[in-house]
Amino acid sequence: MNIRFLLLFLAVSLLPLAAFAQEKSSAKVTPPKGFRALFNGNDLTGWHGLNPHSVAKIEGEKKEAALKKMRDEFAEHWTVENGELVNDGHGAYATTDEDLGDMEFLLEYKTVAGADSGIYLRGTPQVQIWDNTQVFNPEKPTRRPHLGSGGLFNNKPDTLGRDPMVKADKPFGQWNKVRIMQVGAHTWVWLNNSLVVQGAVMENFWDREKPLPATGPVMLQTHGGEIRWRNIFVRNIEKKEGENLLAMHPRMPEPTHYDVAYGSHAKQRIHFWQAESDKPTPLLFFIHGGGWQAGQRFSGLVNMLGPILDAGISVATVEYRFIHESTADGVVPPVKGPLGDAARALQFIRSKAGEWNIDKERIGASGGSAGACSSLWLAFHPDMADPKSDDPVARESTRLFCAAVNGAQTTLDPKQMVEWTPNSRYGGHAFGLSPFSEFLAKRDTITEWIAEYSPYALVSSDDPPVYLIYTVPPALGQDQKDPTHTSNFGVKLQEHCVANGVKCELVYPDAEGVKHASSMEYLIATLKGGE
Repeated sequence: MNIRFLLLFLAVSLLPLAAFAQEKSSAKVTPPKGFRALFNGNDLTGWHGLNPHSVAKIEGEKKEAALKKMRDEFAEHWTVENGELVNDGHGAYATTDEDLGDMEFLLEYKTVAGADSGIYLRGTPQVQIWDNTQVFNPEKPTRRPHLGSGGLFNNKPDTLGRDPMVKADKPFGQWNKVRIMQVGAHTWVWLNNSLVVQGAVMENFWDREKPLPATGPVMLQTHGGEIRWRNIFVRNIEKKEGENLLAMHPRMPEPTHYDVAYGSHAKQRIHFWQAESDKPTPLLFFIHGGGWQAGQRFSGLVNMLGPILDAGISVATVEYRFIHESTADGVVPPVKGPLGDAARALQFIRSKAGEWNIDKERIGASGGSAGACSSLWLAFHPDMADPKSDDPVARESTRLFCAAVNGAQTTLDPKQMVEWTPNSRYGGHAFGLSPFSEFLAKRDTITEWIAEYSPYALVSSDDPPVYLIYTVPPALGQDQKDPTHTSNFGVKLQEHCVANGVKCELVYPDAEGVKHASSMEYLIATLKGGE
């Protein structure tokens, strides 16, 4: 073959590969509507290197030289590959040339083990990115990587927002999506579509006596391992929009007692808010939902917290072990973990009645979905106090004054479930049985568990009044769009309660005899009634 022809053939053959390689080195960046790109996907335009900690305490020529060095060395540690901004784990932080103020901010990141990082807002640390596989070290109690990323880590310990409300990190090798809204110092963070920080005030790390700066750059931190960033977009929030956002989402009050341990497991924690009162107050004991598999202790509580406190009712919200965590602890059946944790938390709070100014007789439970089921279980279960125990907490009662719940599963008996709602699919995981067909098929082998952990099975004439609310009217014996939260559960429990002389108010669209429009209204009326 002629050598010139061979070279020409190879050149033409390699053209598609060259084009592909060129395409991989850059990317077309298309911001969502209303947003603009801070990173163009092609080069480092609009960014420079800066580690603010390294120059915080130096001035003059020495500082200028350090700033220049970081800018000059920026491209040694930050590159662009496939439309991704890539850091090798070293060097100064990628810093926007532009200063930003009130904004909605989007980005995605992918990291590796050992590569803690963070997103600085207005030049201030930081929305934390953890290697969440790190084991919690009790000798460093305020460092909590096991709780996940997204928290405002440089805020003071034991304040709302410092740790995320829920762990939402994806495994290494997968992209994590971050959404941040910031108005003034008020900061909201979503990680992979889960709200992890709710309007917490970001503190000025550089001078805690001063407010957060009105504007400043976004910085992407380097911290020991490769991290990749992409789809970095921003939308400015104008004054009127910011005012409306703050009016719609007032700041949550800080707990009187933050993350108090009621057991040895890292998940056995309580936040407690003490209502102002000269005499012992009633208490709302809140248990979040999530199928005993997910969720966080503010789910369903945020909008009712302020009004409940204003009514003179103190509030405790409980975190507990999920099904997989109780299974890992060897708990059988798995649901005994979250339910037992709720009972123990209730006893612990009663043991604090004097210190926390609580009327231990007036405690009402509330929650949604699985948290509702847990609340009803406590309401109907015989008292689990052990008066002979050497443990003073175990000697406290687990009985309630009332319960008011949203979207409750009222039975954990699969036979009842399919009779009431034929397309039922929930509950088997509580007993380690999945899918639902296995749960139903093995029902007769777990009747003792059902008798112990199903709220319906525990109803007796000495139980406290309960309130149930659902969003859709019942249709007994018919498939439901949402069989897990159907008001069929409520209808059958109400029938059972009435037959046993237990007061049960049931609310759904167009229901008759409704006295209270919401669980919050019921709780205030019931817990404060007769005082």
